[in-house]
Amino acid sequence: MRTSYMPADSKPILVDLSYKGLICVSGADAVPFLQGQFSTDIDKLTPEVAQLSSWSNAKGRVVAIMRMFRRDDHIYLSLAASLKSMVLKRLSMYVLRSQVKLADAGDGMSTLGLIGQGAPALLDQAGIPVPPGLNGVTRGDGVQAVHVHGDVPRYLIYAGAETLRALQRRWEPATTPGTEDSWALHKILAREPTVYAETSEHFVAQMLGLEELGGIDFKKGCYTGQEVIARAHYRGGVKRHMVRAACQTTSMLKPGMEIHDVEQDAPVAEIVDARRDEAGVWQMLVVIQDDFRSVPLTIGAAPVTLS
Repeated sequence: MRTSYMPADSKPILVDLSYKGLICVSGADAVPFLQGQFSTDIDKLTPEVAQLSSWSNAKGRVVAIMRMFRRDDHIYLSLAASLKSMVLKRLSMYVLRSQVKLADAGDGMSTLGLIGQGAPALLDQAGIPVPPGLNGVTRGDGVQAVHVHGDVPRYLIYAGAETLRALQRRWEPATTPGTEDSWALHKILAREPTVYAETSEHFVAQMLGLEELGGIDFKKGCYTGQEVIARAHYRGGVKRHMVRAACQTTSMLKPGMEIHDVEQDAPVAEIVDARRDEAGVWQMLVVIQDDFRSVPLTIGAAPVTLS
């Protein structure tokens, strides 16, 4: 199975990600508050290092996955737009007397995605230092760049909306315009899952491969769902895991759809995300029962191939 759909000499892809959900967390108790909720060690979140983290319910099921980064005295959470309002409401229920403010940051901040071998050169030309490695964060002229997962260089660019519009105009001649599907496809190729409203609270963190992506810290203190996640780590018991898959069909594939074992016609896997590649093949991340990874699988009448 191919791991990249970008020729080395192709133009970088520039994607407007302003549709993504963005939450700002501020206040004197922001760090201890988030430490008690999320799966990573928030004390290690610095202006130079971002985190891929998750928020789970008391049963250890992932409510949302977010990219977290610091900006001045605030912490920002980037997550699926379909979950933003729900996460804001439910997280606010835990604030109680803490000095913490949660707010929708979509009006004040926006996001671009930059993908491709030529992406570092574009950052450098714009006066934005290139992040040194995975989860590295740099800043230049009010713009922050975060290096995210993937064999092909991939960056999230955060700034005020006007600043990003100017940067977008500057980069347009040297880039290929991308779409939400372009960005999601490269996340799939990088094995970085997204939890949507359709799959919220369906999976334990380990089922989504978050341990391998650095999205769980087993040495930090307690947080919501930690007991279940830690027990799954130290005692085993997780019998479903995320894998790459592909399917050629004219039907629409969406998160939450079931994949069946052909012989028993029983659901044995669930789609985490699915997008068509340049050849029209659906590239997917699916969570599958471990015992069924070597049996024939199907969505409707279309066969599914695991990588």
